This record gives sequence, C-alpha cells and structure tokens, in this order.
Amino acid sequence: MKIIPLAFLSISIAFSAFASENSSIGYKTVELALKALKSKEGINLSSQGGWTIIEDKEDSNLVLWSFTPDSHPAHPAAIKRKVVERNQKIYIQMSALCQAKKEDCDKLMQEFEQLNQNIMKGSR
Repeated sequence: MKIIPLAFLSISIAFSAFASENSSIGYKTVELALKALKSKEGINLSSQGGWTIIEDKEDSNLVLWSFTPDSHPAHPAAIKRKVVERNQKIYIQMSALCQAKKEDCDKLMQEFEQLNQNIMKGSR
C-alpha cells in the first residue's frame, strides 16, 4: 500500500463484487471482520452515533476501524485507518470494504477522505 504524507491519504477500496478471498482490509466480508475484531484481545470497542468503532494496534501503530450502522446507505462497510509515523511525519493509511451500491460506497469514502484531511490539518 502506498503511503502519502499529511493531508494526502493512501486509499484502497474493495467492493463486494470484486472482493477476493481477503479484501484490502484483510477479511473477506465486513461481517467476518467485525466478528474477528470483536473477539480479539486488547481492542477498545465503542459505539458512536450508531457506528461501531474499534481501536486496535498493528505493528505498534494505532488502527481505527469504523463499521457502518444498519441504517447507513453504504451498509455494510468497514473502514480501516492505520496511523503511521515515518521520518517524524504522520501518515494515515486507509482501506475499506464496502458491500453496498458503488455510489453509496464512493460517497462514504469521500466523507472519510474529508474527515482524514481535517484530522491531518489539526495535527500540524
């Protein structure tokens, strides 16, 4: 996965029609990802506005997982954001698996891109 500094993001999206054995988030389906992560030790699970949020660690980096609520147009979808520090700069690697309509998935990704850009602007 390509890493781009600060306000720029690395984004990988898999749609259900094209998902292989393991998608860009490392799981075949959103449901399997949620189930596996919920059973993992050391995670922090919370609910925010109906979204399931899971904080995890991967190679000592913070990983934030966001799972859409049932009512969301892009449901089911999982967004994985990994915060990485290299050469004293912060990067966000983002990947997603969205099993809804392409248009709804595209809109969801745009929303997360904007959210990530806002986070990066605030960290400067």
